[in-house]
Amino acid sequence: MLSNASLRVATMMLVALVPLYAFDLGLSPVQVGLTSTLYFATAALCRPLAGWLVDTKGRWMIMLLGVSLFTLATGLYLLSLPVWLFLALRALQGAGFSLNGTAVGTLATDIIPEKKLAEGLGILSLEQTVVTIFAPGLALTLREIAGYETAFGVALAFCLMNFLLRIPLAKPAKEVESRRRAEMSSATHRGLLQLVEKDAWRPATVMLCFMFGTTCVNTFLAAYGEQQGLGNVGLFFVASGIALAVSRLLMGWLRRRMSLTMIVCFGVLFSTASMALIYFAASMPMLIISGACFGFGAGVVSPAMNSISVLSAKPEARGKASATYFFALDVSTASGAWILGLVASAASMRDVFAVSGVMVLSSLLLILWLHRTQRLPRKGL
Repeated sequence: MLSNASLRVATMMLVALVPLYAFDLGLSPVQVGLTSTLYFATAALCRPLAGWLVDTKGRWMIMLLGVSLFTLATGLYLLSLPVWLFLALRALQGAGFSLNGTAVGTLATDIIPEKKLAEGLGILSLEQTVVTIFAPGLALTLREIAGYETAFGVALAFCLMNFLLRIPLAKPAKEVESRRRAEMSSATHRGLLQLVEKDAWRPATVMLCFMFGTTCVNTFLAAYGEQQGLGNVGLFFVASGIALAVSRLLMGWLRRRMSLTMIVCFGVLFSTASMALIYFAASMPMLIISGACFGFGAGVVSPAMNSISVLSAKPEARGKASATYFFALDVSTASGAWILGLVASAASMRDVFAVSGVMVLSSLLLILWLHRTQRLPRKGL
């Protein structure tokens, strides 16, 4: 969690800094948009390859490779760069982010006991909530007070700190590798044709539907709040962040009382309620309640579905299973905003949340169908 947090501070600082820096360099709006597109597109394209590399070359090696690529690109921002190289660095960072994230996520599933996997993954991701609150503000404050060089320098310092925090992970990672080599079947080495884990694609599809529906919040909520006369929607995200943290801490309690599938159903209902509340929102208190529902729903669905995806696969294919799961997230995030934007243009901003609610609810129907027809490979999920 600490190593993830240090790298995520740098990531979120760059999310705030890079577009502003690009404008100040004289890049056009289209080129500035490419800084995000290249980052997320490269991350998505690298996911299947990352999963294969994690399973065949090892968690530790790919983790360090990913962090090294990300850190190298961050350091080069301090130089005066041509536009093409600036954009190439964003793509390089996307690849590093993808490699590192897949390796770390897979190592976490190796270390955490299976019975506590959803709880452990929930706690692991608590850092994301905390970092998202302060890292962008830190970056913008440093830019205003001391300039871009200092802001990028601090981001680079967090990247270097990440290397130090990863050193204690070497021992458990190497222990996992030695155990996996003894258990590994020959099927794992069939090559690049097996980039997607066949036992994980069904639960990954559930998450694709869920995340597709929830992308509307980050993309359209602020504009929708102004359009509806609700004012600043910042309190929605405050309530969402608090509920997200609470839900992650409650994962162990929930797991002891219900199956992973039931936890997903429980969370999807909260998220669907959030979409409905946003659609009918007529006041700020109503929007705050919808934010709490949104945070709680996302907070339990994500670690539960991640656990289902990983536990559906054989132990020697967990890297590919993690990559398949995160690939679905990348695709849904990348495509959801664009398709829902078409809905907003063709209909209205309000209809976006109606369509999103239907998409979120479809993930509930899909997971229930998979469970009922026993298409989830393992019992007890």
